[in-house]
Amino acid sequence: MRLARVILIAFGVLVLLLGVVVLFETNTLKKIAGLAAWLILALIVHDGIIAGITFATALTLRKAGRKVPTAVLAIVQGALVIAAVFAIVVVPEVYKKSIGTKNPTVLPLDYGPTLLGFWGVLAALTVVGIALYLVRARMRRGSSLVE
Repeated sequence: MRLARVILIAFGVLVLLLGVVVLFETNTLKKIAGLAAWLILALIVHDGIIAGITFATALTLRKAGRKVPTAVLAIVQGALVIAAVFAIVVVPEVYKKSIGTKNPTVLPLDYGPTLLGFWGVLAALTVVGIALYLVRARMRRGSSLVE
């Protein structure tokens, strides 16, 4: 087991080094700096905003006065993660469209309103998912009392 772990770690390090070599051979320093800035900002957004909001929501739901089922908490946290991922993907397009492009056909849609609409649909589906779970859990408890 130990030998397999050492081999897998060595293989991973070699692939990582290959990726670094290819990155530096095929890109300029300006592009690499842009990539590094994007990765740092993605880390800040994930750890500082997304994880913070998800944790605060979980804490709020737990302190809401009565115990919230774990499945409900998981549904809400899953919806928050989906909303955050879509925001990370769409917000750069919203920003770029606001400052303009040389070719107007590059970003032809209204991304901001579309993102808000997606969040609304996601919120509605989250509420429906929670309601279905609660109804199913209540039916399961009711059927176990009858038997």
